[in-house]
Amino acid sequence: DGQVTWLPTAAMAALRHLQQSDTQLIFSTSPPPSSLLLGRFLRRQTGLPWVADLRDAWTFDPLDPALLRQPFRRAVEERMEAAVMADADLIITATHTAADDLRRRYPAAGRRLRVITNGFDPMDAARLPEGRLFDDDAGASDEMPPPEPMQMPATGEPLRLVHTGSFSYSHPLRSPVPLLTALKHMLADDERWASRFRLQLVGDLAPDEAEAAAPLVAAQMVELVGSVDRATALDYQRRSHLLVLVDHPRPWPASNAPGKLFEYLSTRRPILALCGAGEVRRMVNELGAGFCAPPSDVNGIRAALVEVWSRYRTGALPVCEADLQCFHRRNLTRQLAACFDEVLEAA
Repeated sequence: DGQVTWLPTAAMAALRHLQQSDTQLIFSTSPPPSSLLLGRFLRRQTGLPWVADLRDAWTFDPLDPALLRQPFRRAVEERMEAAVMADADLIITATHTAADDLRRRYPAAGRRLRVITNGFDPMDAARLPEGRLFDDDAGASDEMPPPEPMQMPATGEPLRLVHTGSFSYSHPLRSPVPLLTALKHMLADDERWASRFRLQLVGDLAPDEAEAAAPLVAAQMVELVGSVDRATALDYQRRSHLLVLVDHPRPWPASNAPGKLFEYLSTRRPILALCGAGEVRRMVNELGAGFCAPPSDVNGIRAALVEVWSRYRTGALPVCEADLQCFHRRNLTRQLAACFDEVLEAA
């Protein structure tokens, strides 16, 4: 936790605030996990009820893969995690996989566990005037606006695949190379694939990722858009024919469902999720939102791309028709408020 050094200063500032205010409840959210240590400290110092929110798993499926290679550090952090589980009045996770893990390892905390997923705001920044980050009236209605119709490619126009965001810059094990390799193999077998697919990578690439993409850029099968503002990235999503999500491989079920998945779902565009077992695969399959392939399986990714093309040619690309209201941030905020009410009523 690179932010751990903030704890002493934050603890003193928070204690001063609590002494001078009528605060009724402590809420801490992670990552970083040091925020949970701060919440526990304040809980023990003040006696105020405490809600601990884990947006990502801590010692199970950690954000920092080095934790799994450092037994002493892992043992220390598992003790910290156990202390948080013991002292929190209510514990929130972002996925059912993470909640199931905590129930298994901390049975006594089971009745205090709740799940509040990530989500999206239909009235997003992309629709606001330039320079505006928030709209005070956004979300005033609980109803989601209807999805914009997808404009399918005209004859001879390639199918646009879009990925927004970074790869290894956001997680060291996340890589576009298997996807790019699958496209290279397809192109080597049949040059017509260059006119069928156009993959737009919207975001910064690491040097090795850009190098891997170079032959496909030369073949006009991949476009490196580079870094853009959020509104433009969301516009690329809405103008796509299929959205690409790349997770990193791990030997256990993935416990996280990234915010990008919910952004993608809100567009109602089909999704190609390169993911293993876990939350992303479960959600894509249960919602009928698209296709899945293992993130390191070049042949599996290639087969998925061939299926995408086949389904497109017959007009059968999947469209997520599930009710997504449960992922509306306004409804998720209601769930969080209900958790606060529950804790305060029990205090």
